[in-house]
Amino acid sequence: MLDLVEKLIKQAENRETFFKRISSFLPPMDPRYKAIEKAYDYAKDAFRDKERDGGGRYFEHLRAVALIIIDYLRVRNYVIIIVSLLHDIVEDIPSWTIERIRIEFGDEVALLMDYMSKPSLRDGLTSEESVRTYHNRFQNAPRDFFIIKLSDRLHNLLTMWSMPGDRKERKIEETKRYYLPYAEKNIILVHELEAAIKRLEAKEK
Repeated sequence: MLDLVEKLIKQAENRETFFKRISSFLPPMDPRYKAIEKAYDYAKDAFRDKERDGGGRYFEHLRAVALIIIDYLRVRNYVIIIVSLLHDIVEDIPSWTIERIRIEFGDEVALLMDYMSKPSLRDGLTSEESVRTYHNRFQNAPRDFFIIKLSDRLHNLLTMWSMPGDRKERKIEETKRYYLPYAEKNIILVHELEAAIKRLEAKEK
């Protein structure tokens, strides 16, 4: 199972191939197709000059999460696909707010994005308080949130080989504590997350 996910996220991908996939279940004139297209373009533009900690264009991570959701989990819900493409934009890009998301994409997308985004440090929270509040909200989050968040976490686990050992350990422990219980509860990517953790732990020994 994990091999299938890795093969999927390593394959050559561009805008044309991505939307060929979308057009297999939504015609290009459908407003839902247009909304996915808008999200793709906004995300690519917003993260144009950003790279991930381990190297590589940040947008590739956003698209890879969407690919896991579309190709591996077989999700066809356009709201979930939109949020998968935008899932880090409110946290990482100051010009993007939940209100802007709501104006551009509507209330349903905005609600999922609100769950996806840690509370802003500009609200007076410390970094630890922001993370704790974010994780506390998991207990009230809809299942659609976990489809996106667990796909995001799986991709992070599969692409963090170059991170220092202490950061890997923190991510692994965080995944076990906050993510696996909800993966089991919602029956989403349980075995894939466990396999990714096992591989990382074996590599560190």
